[in-house]
Amino acid sequence: MRYFSYIAEQSFKTSLSGERLFYRSGPWSTPYVIPDSATEHILFKKQLWMLRIFLGLLILGQPFLFRWKPEVINVSYWFLIYLVVVMLINWIVGKVVFAGDLKNLKRAKAKLSFNNFYTQMAVKHSKAKLILGLLGSLIFFIGGILMIVSDQNMAGGIVCVMFFGLATASWGFALRFKAKLVMADKQTKSKT
Repeated sequence: MRYFSYIAEQSFKTSLSGERLFYRSGPWSTPYVIPDSATEHILFKKQLWMLRIFLGLLILGQPFLFRWKPEVINVSYWFLIYLVVVMLINWIVGKVVFAGDLKNLKRAKAKLSFNNFYTQMAVKHSKAKLILGLLGSLIFFIGGILMIVSDQNMAGGIVCVMFFGLATASWGFALRFKAKLVMADKQTKSKT
């Protein structure tokens, strides 16, 4: 599935000096320097399979869990327990899966700036994909607001607002940089 590859690709960037970087925990973490393409291929495959299995289980398993244990989505503290357990499992599995590969890699001296991080995202993806990512995140963000306003699940609503608010901002940054790149490209072409 291309969807999981698309998400996995977001963990790999290029530094200003040309080094390939692996971000295990998003743009706020200090990345690992990838020494060669073989190592990058191994890291990418592991990241891809982690996403396929983890997100696949979440996507397919949550409806059964919510049907079997409706209190997970109806009672705030059960939702928070569920969220913590899922995050903890993901963190532990990630530590185990990448332990052997990452222990031999050095950390970059500095992480990329947010501008550089999201500019690379903008370069890699089409405007349509960036818009779809923005709209998808915005829908879940609004869903979180509706959960809070309707008092259905305050904890779930707050988590949705926080997580998808951040995702909406991220897609928005990338889209903004895409627009700048398109404008710069048009100006370059008009000068020649």
